[in-house]
Order: sequence, then C-alpha cells, then structure tokens
Amino acid sequence: MRISSFPCCDGDPEFSEVLRTALRATAVNVSILTTRDRAGLNHGLAVTTAVPFSTYRPAMIVAVKHSASAYPAIRDRSYFCLNQIAADEIDLLEQFSRSDLRSSRFTTGRWSVGPGDLPYLDSALTCFFCDVHGAHAHADQTVFIGQIIGVRLGQYRNAQRDPLMWINGRAARLAGREYV
Repeated sequence: MRISSFPCCDGDPEFSEVLRTALRATAVNVSILTTRDRAGLNHGLAVTTAVPFSTYRPAMIVAVKHSASAYPAIRDRSYFCLNQIAADEIDLLEQFSRSDLRSSRFTTGRWSVGPGDLPYLDSALTCFFCDVHGAHAHADQTVFIGQIIGVRLGQYRNAQRDPLMWINGRAARLAGREYV
C-alpha cells in the first residue's frame, strides 16, 4: 500500500483503506445519543461525531447513519440527547453500537427523562438536550444541528472520571496528563 493516496476517488479500495487509517488516528470522544419516538419508545446509538457548534446560539452537531434505528425518531421528532460517557462506562459502548443488542440498550445503567421527554443517563459526565434546527443529508448519513435546550452536569462531576475517548480502534485515557 502506498503511503499517500491522492486525489480522493470514490469507490477506490486503496484510497478507502488509506482514508480509514488516517481517520482512525483522530482522537474523538464517545457519546451515547438518545431519543424517543412519537410512540414513546426509546432509541439510542453510540456516536463519535458529536461536536459543539456555537456558543452564541448554543448547538451541537452530530452525524447519524440513515440505517440507524434512532434515525427516524430524530428526523420525525426533532429532539436528541448527547450523553457524554466516562471511560468506566465502556460496557455501554457495545450495547449501543451493535444492532443485535438493541433490545438491551436501556437495561444497563440508570436512565431518567429530561427536557423534550428525552432519556438521559444519570451517570453521564454531561448531557446535552437538543432541539433539531437543521439537517443536511450527505450520502448515507444526515448531519443534525441541535440547538441546546438544556444541559445536565453529571452527579459525579467532581470525581476524577475520564471521558471515554477513542483512537486507533480502541479506548484511550487522556485525563491526568498536563498539556501546555
């Protein structure tokens, strides 16, 4: 395999492999996105694409695959919650990442209901409750812009809990290191 592959060529397996390798080296935080559909059923998935967007009109951006079970609920109801989980909650990652474990997603951990009737994880480091104010479809995903309508700081915020970070295909710890 070549070190670099330019330009971007859709469908080129060599470029796809180079791109996948490059993206794996990007450290990202892991959140559990939760929502509730019009029938009152909870849905959720693990996301690594949630980022703050603005502080003037506070918002979060998140990308959701169209094939995700939560996608129709977000699209139709226009609300979601981003639960930033800690490294010690890595067991939730598998439940919210695998479709065959969908029925057990809300059986682990303590869940409550917040603004917009959204389920949130009591032990999350932070929960951002969002009202969708924009959506942009791209290929097999939609990027949702959610205006933050509420924030909940976790009850363990004073404890030294590391946020769950992901890099090179596995969890990583960042807390406890000094950066200048």
